[in-house]
Amino acid sequence: MKIHQLKAFVAVADSHSFNEAARLLSVSQPAVAKTVRELEIWAGRQLVTRSSRGTQLTPDGVSLLRRARGILDQVARAEHEFRGPGPRDHVSLGLTTLASVAVAPTLVDFKERHPDTAWTVLGGSRRPLFEKLYNHTLDLVIATLPGNPEEMGMGFRCEPLLRLPAVLTVAKGDPLEKARSLADLTQAEWLLAESEQSFDHHFRSAFAEAGVDHLPPFTRCESPFVMLALAGRPNTVTLWTGLAPNAMGPQLKLPGENVTDLALKEKLPDITVCAVYRPDLIMTPAIQHLLGQVSRLKDNMLDLAPDAAVLSVG
Repeated sequence: MKIHQLKAFVAVADSHSFNEAARLLSVSQPAVAKTVRELEIWAGRQLVTRSSRGTQLTPDGVSLLRRARGILDQVARAEHEFRGPGPRDHVSLGLTTLASVAVAPTLVDFKERHPDTAWTVLGGSRRPLFEKLYNHTLDLVIATLPGNPEEMGMGFRCEPLLRLPAVLTVAKGDPLEKARSLADLTQAEWLLAESEQSFDHHFRSAFAEAGVDHLPPFTRCESPFVMLALAGRPNTVTLWTGLAPNAMGPQLKLPGENVTDLALKEKLPDITVCAVYRPDLIMTPAIQHLLGQVSRLKDNMLDLAPDAAVLSVG
């Protein structure tokens, strides 16, 4: 197995076309076909099939693809670290919306402490981020633990970092400031970054305690900046995890000062923030330092149970 063979194979898998792979690699189509065939001879099995629907991977090809991406990822990292005067370490990180609000100040502090570390940071919902994790586009994802473990995907490791309080906010001066129960909020417009399934999982018992037998309708928003902008609208309840935006403001200079936390009689659920990564992830010093700083957030918030451990999903 050679690096150029893996590059040709991944290009074919991504483009579903030998011709397109050749264009991407700036070589001829016969050269790509020959290189992939050499890889199949090395593997002792067929990896790619051609049909009227285009080029498809065989089950063996799908299995090899993940390994190939990992190998090429590590080769690229080695080239980055040992060629040229640039940053000698790199972290590619995915952040779900609620997790990003909680850990953003820590990430800012980490960047200041490690100015030579290069960054790639992507935000969004769990599934797209986990797909990028699977494809080696990301090193790890920091996410809130979903109500349904299947959302984590198969074959990942999930390391609980800290458990944070759920925080509900409304606009300052809004009549909803006087609310003291979830029952007072059923007619409000709710703004969440979580899925309906996760919302139900985490809040069903709290609403039941308030005598409400159904969850209110809500608007789902995956952008923390849009959430900050919308959170100050009248008759809007916004769910945050950990730091409310008015506590985040001084560190990030975000417009969170126009909202206030609600003090309700019902106990709101704590939400666990996890690091999700592939079992083959190489824990570089930068990644270890980053996870260490995120974990230390719990010194100022709710701590994890002493027996919280690394979990394998799938």
